[in-house]
Amino acid sequence: MEYWRACSFAFLVLLSVGCRKDKDETAPSVRILLPSGAATFSIPDTIVVRAEVSDDVGLESLLFSIEDANGAPITSAAAINMNGSSGTFERELIVNNERLLSGSYTIVVRASDGANDGRAFKDITLLEIPLRLRSIFLAPPFGTTAATIKRVDSLAVVSDWTTVQDLNGVAVDSYSQHLLLAGSQFAPFQAVPTSASSRPWQFSASTNDVPEQFTAVTVDPSDRRTYFSTRDGMIRGFTGDGAQQFTSQCLPGNRCEEIVVMGNVVATWQRAIVGGAAMIVTYSIAGTVLETLPVEHERIALFQRTDQSLLLFANEAGTGLIEDLNVSAGGSPEVRTFPDEAIRAVARLDANTLIIALLDRLVRFNYSTNTVSTVTTGIAATSLVYDPATGALFAAQGTDLLTIDPNSGMVTNTLSTGNTIGHILPLRNR
Repeated sequence: MEYWRACSFAFLVLLSVGCRKDKDETAPSVRILLPSGAATFSIPDTIVVRAEVSDDVGLESLLFSIEDANGAPITSAAAINMNGSSGTFERELIVNNERLLSGSYTIVVRASDGANDGRAFKDITLLEIPLRLRSIFLAPPFGTTAATIKRVDSLAVVSDWTTVQDLNGVAVDSYSQHLLLAGSQFAPFQAVPTSASSRPWQFSASTNDVPEQFTAVTVDPSDRRTYFSTRDGMIRGFTGDGAQQFTSQCLPGNRCEEIVVMGNVVATWQRAIVGGAAMIVTYSIAGTVLETLPVEHERIALFQRTDQSLLLFANEAGTGLIEDLNVSAGGSPEVRTFPDEAIRAVARLDANTLIIALLDRLVRFNYSTNTVSTVTTGIAATSLVYDPATGALFAAQGTDLLTIDPNSGMVTNTLSTGNTIGHILPLRNR
């Protein structure tokens, strides 16, 4: 009996092995036929992708997409459910994202037979949409009362856009299409969408017992993060969609008043709560304190110059001055002074050229040559911003928004808004 049981078991094992299908270890073959050659497309465009695919067993699915250098898709993927072992297929991929920059991107076609994936790649070049100005937002000076934000559209029509309970910080993020509004005592930090493609997000301060719950609101142009500090001394950085990417804390007894990114370093202007002494404090991307540099004067504007230095525009007893703050070397050499002329606002045109608003005139400062030339006179601007999309300089003078040619100094347009302008925020398509 035992003998027959053993034989039966052996027979069943052999039968099972004989009936088992061979494992499919061969990936589908994929070849991209279109686009061919070194293809270049200008955004927006519809790209026709044609691929030839085959498999020794049978295909289940085919997926067309375009990815950036990090492998992230830049278009909606186009899928095909397969029912065969070979064929030539094509799909249209629409590229219309105005935030995409010129550069190399990759068409990816993926075929699956259920067990294995086959892929083909095709590099293409995309040319970005020209930079353009969508609108301009105007905010009043900071305060603890209700603040109405106005919008100037492409036809120069001024309208009330939104009202916040109080205001102590404002910035614009053209990449994520948000207007960023930070409250003073009661209102939270809000990322307000400026287009249908963006979504709102916000952050509430831990307390609201006194004003200035939020400070140092900025969108850094290099890493596109939104940075702000709160009254409890925390410093935070967020992506455009509200994901927190940076966290650190002011030095004990200090408050953060400005944030500037220098390469992989986050630089902050901090002031002692008692006594008012100021210093530059830098942090690693992990939020660790790196270096400190004592500074003086009334800060007006702070810009990155290199990965180790900042350009400071400040006032001292009614005299405007420019200092080159080398945080690593511990120095703050004076670059330029404006005797008996206080600096009121600064706008940056490029790495070396800045426009400075003095009491009743605008001057151009070139860092490389350390020269100053008058742009125009008779303008008492309290806020300045340069728009690279139009090449225009916008200046706030009371309730008027001036459009100025930064080369000739000519005022090309004056727009009366009805409210005192404290901050000018151009919103571009990226």
